[in-house]
Amino acid sequence: MKNLKYILILIGILIPGQILLHAEEQDSTTVIPETATIVPGNTSVATSEPDTIAEKHGLSRKKYKRGLKNYLLIPQKQWIAGLTLSHGEFDSKDNNLLIFIKDFNFKGNITTLNPFVGYFIKDNECIGIKLGYSHLSANLDNLDIDIDDDMQFNLGDIRYLGETFSAALFHRAYIGIDKNKRFGFFNETELAFSSGSNRFVRGSDESLKNTKTTTSEIKLGLNPGFCVFIMNNISTSVSFGVAGLRYGTIKQTTNNEETGSRRSSGADFKINLFNINIGMCLHI
Repeated sequence: MKNLKYILILIGILIPGQILLHAEEQDSTTVIPETATIVPGNTSVATSEPDTIAEKHGLSRKKYKRGLKNYLLIPQKQWIAGLTLSHGEFDSKDNNLLIFIKDFNFKGNITTLNPFVGYFIKDNECIGIKLGYSHLSANLDNLDIDIDDDMQFNLGDIRYLGETFSAALFHRAYIGIDKNKRFGFFNETELAFSSGSNRFVRGSDESLKNTKTTTSEIKLGLNPGFCVFIMNNISTSVSFGVAGLRYGTIKQTTNNEETGSRRSSGADFKINLFNINIGMCLHI
């Protein structure tokens, strides 16, 4: 009876151990299904839930449609040519200034000429070249300012003459906004180089001073705008400068003697009201 007691105790210890070992073997050999889809080429593509952002691999990115449409505005292999010309004059005889300005005799004029030509390498995408010329002249023969007995002075015999030449390469990307191909926006990127000189002459005879300033500048600018087709082959456009990088040099001489020179650089990130261009284009 004593030996039977020990045998029952040993059986009670071994049987639960065997059951536990068998259960562990079953757990280690069980295959849990994965939530993956197998496609040809042994490539596993994980399924994603709706409204989740797809994983990006290198340069392969998912494209999203935002409801914006770019209609064809100007087709490929088309030429455009245009010209902007402006001329303005100012004469003191035609203007009534403040009452404390007396004997005011001034005349001035400015002329600008800007032809350009471009070619569409793709639909709604154009490259081209621009040329520019501007001429400014001003003559102040006499100016008397009389505010009170202590503030009186006189200016006279002042002349200014300036000329500037420029050339630029540009790229335009258009966006058509209607199916009828009448209206569109564009963004123009241009790389321009300009060079010019101006003379500032004052006094006469022995007191004559002649100051000449020579300038050179290179500029990279962004000029967005919009265009409207008023006829099948004629469009009008308006653009304005909003941003740019520039670098230039200035050299100044007085009475043929060098008085100074400097270099300048800067960045512009604002709407330039003095760089608004209105022109017409002929499409061939």
